[in-house]
Amino acid sequence: MELTDEQLAQASKTGDSRAFGILVERLRAPLIGYATGLLGTRDDAEDLAQETFLVAWQKIGGLRVAARVNAWIYRIAHNLAVKRPKQIRTRPLREDPPLSDGSKPDQRLLALLAAVARLSEPHRQVISRKHFAGYSGENIAQQLGIPVGTVRSRLSRAYTELRTMLVEQQSN
Repeated sequence: MELTDEQLAQASKTGDSRAFGILVERLRAPLIGYATGLLGTRDDAEDLAQETFLVAWQKIGGLRVAARVNAWIYRIAHNLAVKRPKQIRTRPLREDPPLSDGSKPDQRLLALLAAVARLSEPHRQVISRKHFAGYSGENIAQQLGIPVGTVRSRLSRAYTELRTMLVEQQSN
């Protein structure tokens, strides 16, 4: 039987590094997706994820509610991201990185990532969690500690901002 994130967090609090490793494996990919939306590049996102898990391991003993371990880890990542200098957080991609199949991403994708990096922090958070990490509106609300309606509102406003940015960019 597979352990829940809550059970893994409880075990990690007692110093079980194997349990924490399983938790890291589960959360790594979605956290990197979220961080890519915040920072703009996969390399920066991977660095942030590594730093996040290091801080989480160091502070896991202070986690009060094991059931909220995911939200706690995302909060650590968010706090670390906003502490980074602004130019790093919104740095555009330097060149077209190769995709897993060796091809180059199309320019629309690069323009979209650059536009996401320019969103306000609350809007970038919900867009990144929804589209880069794959969380539902309900999960995002729980992680951020806000009502689902607020998540929906922020997503709607973010989509409007992104649409405007992309249309302006296309006309230039």
